[in-house]
Amino acid sequence: MCTAISDYRYRHLFGRTLDLEYSYNEKIVITPQKFVFDWRCQPLDKEGFAIIGVAHITNGYPLYYDAANEKGLAIAALNFPHKAKYNPSVKGKLNLASFELIPFLLRRCENVSSTLNILNNTNITKDSFSPTLSPTPLHWLIADKSTAITVEQTSEGLKIYENKVGVLTNAPEFPYHEINLSNYASVSPKSPQNLLCPNTDLPLYSRGMGGLGLPGDFSSSSRFIKAVFAKNHTAHENSTEKEISRFFHIMDTVAQPKGCVETDAGAPISTVYTSCADTEAGIYYYTTYDCRQIRGVNMQSYPLDSDKLIAFPMEREDDILFM
Repeated sequence: MCTAISDYRYRHLFGRTLDLEYSYNEKIVITPQKFVFDWRCQPLDKEGFAIIGVAHITNGYPLYYDAANEKGLAIAALNFPHKAKYNPSVKGKLNLASFELIPFLLRRCENVSSTLNILNNTNITKDSFSPTLSPTPLHWLIADKSTAITVEQTSEGLKIYENKVGVLTNAPEFPYHEINLSNYASVSPKSPQNLLCPNTDLPLYSRGMGGLGLPGDFSSSSRFIKAVFAKNHTAHENSTEKEISRFFHIMDTVAQPKGCVETDAGAPISTVYTSCADTEAGIYYYTTYDCRQIRGVNMQSYPLDSDKLIAFPMEREDDILFM
């Protein structure tokens, strides 16, 4: 259960919530240009664009949840249960395991257009990273400074959709979420007009009544609507710091307080972390469930021409400032 947003109102900001019942002790990870990737079905990869994002490092390998590269391209992988279908390797196709898609594209591509050249001949395989880490059903939001797409591989094959709203949550498939938007076309931040009975005085007893009908639950379809609404109506100013703050406020509308959603086994789900990548500056900002103070890592402050991963533990404890 996650939500990802690509926003262009001031500069390109890209981020997501990770909503789970557990954590893999993920870190902020910079993969420099000369880090070696040993792909399952492709030749050894010895050099490419540098990457920054959140990843779980295992056996020296960064398993990215979301990331951006030094050229400004960003990708987030979101849970896509019961819908994602991975295949065996297919001769004549570019075969990539699901966990390889983010680093493979970010190492090579400067923008969405160049990812399309690769994706149009890609087959996502059912290869697992290890016997203890089986493939997670995923779909992806990919965005640059002007365009966003959604990538899904189902039983019908690999599908690529233009994502005009720059939002992605979870199942059902992306076309459902696009159609569902029409059900909320009248939702507005403004006070509503009385169209029910125009000749009768209907006093408004509260502000915010133009938003009546906006869903309040945590389902994927509701989070999609809430994210689109908040993204399009939050006020913005020409200040990078204030735009970063605005982005986190948008993500707050879909964040999950621990215990408000449970797994079938009764485990409480929470928003493990929220991210915001300033793709133009190469800075990755984040908060965690127990630390609301925004932290940032600037990839340009570190040697990007090396071959060693650079990792930063995520802050997990609140630092309350008493006055």
